[in-house]
Amino acid sequence: MVERLFVLSAAAAVLMAADLAVKATIPTEPLHFHERSNAWEALCVLVLLGALALARLPSRMVALGAGVMSGGVAGNLISARWNDSRVPNPLVVGDYPMWIAFNAADVFILAGILILMVSSMAVSIRHRDRLVSPRQLLARIRPGRS
Repeated sequence: MVERLFVLSAAAAVLMAADLAVKATIPTEPLHFHERSNAWEALCVLVLLGALALARLPSRMVALGAGVMSGGVAGNLISARWNDSRVPNPLVVGDYPMWIAFNAADVFILAGILILMVSSMAVSIRHRDRLVSPRQLLARIRPGRS
């Protein structure tokens, strides 16, 4: 598990630093900042804690996916804290009014989720003998009924 925590932490740290470097070097138009709330910040912290828990799964790919996603989440969270709850989105595709403004962290989050989906499916298939069947789960939830 220590190795998987290292993979997760290293990926998160490298990608968070890359995101923050992009945001620091590419200027962002005032219109391309996204406002964030305190609730959003709290949910980011919960996502990061959940990603740490994924290191318990017996897969380096799951840890890598969690690290990639965490790097993006942490990059956006730190950016919001540094910019009065506003996340800069210096990367823009298209022209007004049909543009999409985003940042490297957004790309890392999506890539991490994709890696997590594929790798967690592989872990579930590989360890399907350890999974609880729907009937067993129902019996645990509602004892006495089946």
